[in-house]
Amino acid sequence: MIATPRFAIEQALRTMPFSMSADHVHQAHEIYYLLAGERYYYINQRVYALQKGDLVWISKHDFHRTSNKGNGSHERILINFGEAFVASSTSVTPSGDQSHLLLPEKSFLLRSSAEEQRELEHLFRQMLDEYHQEHAYRQLYLQSLLIQLLIRIRRIQSATVDTIAPECSEKQQRVYSIIEYLHAHYAERLSLDQLAGHFYISSTYLCRIFKQTTGFTLVEYLQDVRVQQARAYLRETNWKVTSIAEKTGFDSIAHFGRVFKQFTGHPPLQYRKKHKKEQGNAPTP
Repeated sequence: MIATPRFAIEQALRTMPFSMSADHVHQAHEIYYLLAGERYYYINQRVYALQKGDLVWISKHDFHRTSNKGNGSHERILINFGEAFVASSTSVTPSGDQSHLLLPEKSFLLRSSAEEQRELEHLFRQMLDEYHQEHAYRQLYLQSLLIQLLIRIRRIQSATVDTIAPECSEKQQRVYSIIEYLHAHYAERLSLDQLAGHFYISSTYLCRIFKQTTGFTLVEYLQDVRVQQARAYLRETNWKVTSIAEKTGFDSIAHFGRVFKQFTGHPPLQYRKKHKKEQGNAPTP
């Protein structure tokens, strides 16, 4: 039995402040479109300020999350799809599979004109309508709409002279340096006072600017980095859980288990059983 290629689209309106609890990553591509409001979008250690009409392309395997900006009220459309969903429709063309030409390798923020926004939103509405119906040739029609959307994104992108840069004030540049330090030293025993001393700022100021920039506390972010690395170790190695806890900077196996379940919804061993890849020669400690 052949599995149906992955595709999903949803529209959501939130009237209360909402921030994602942790970074996450997909095995598929993601398109995020902000219909109304403001958001901060965090992609690979950088923060982007989104406004109405902005579109974010998230390449598979790129860590990302959104957090509050302004009063928190916003409306967005989210699409997730696997490459097979695009390839299965483009491969019927005489020139063969050209899906790779439509799928950007790097994540980016696209800020389009008012006319371009109307064109994009028309395609989104068509996709939402079709997705929630059971018409004949539904998948093929959704594939054709997605191809149109991808082509439109590529055309807007190619006609855009300047790319939208991440937030880069002096405060945010300092936070980016802190983030890079956390990613490089997550396995060490880090303390707030030590970090503040390393960056020559007070611990109070460090916590404040970090929260303002990322939407998360320093402790939440460090735990997230450690859990993401622990997830990779659980999937890709045969190391004992105690070794993984130590290698990712947790001070005890109990603390590791509690935080890991909080972020993933599963205890470490259950996560390993569910997600572990087939391995021929997995490394051991």
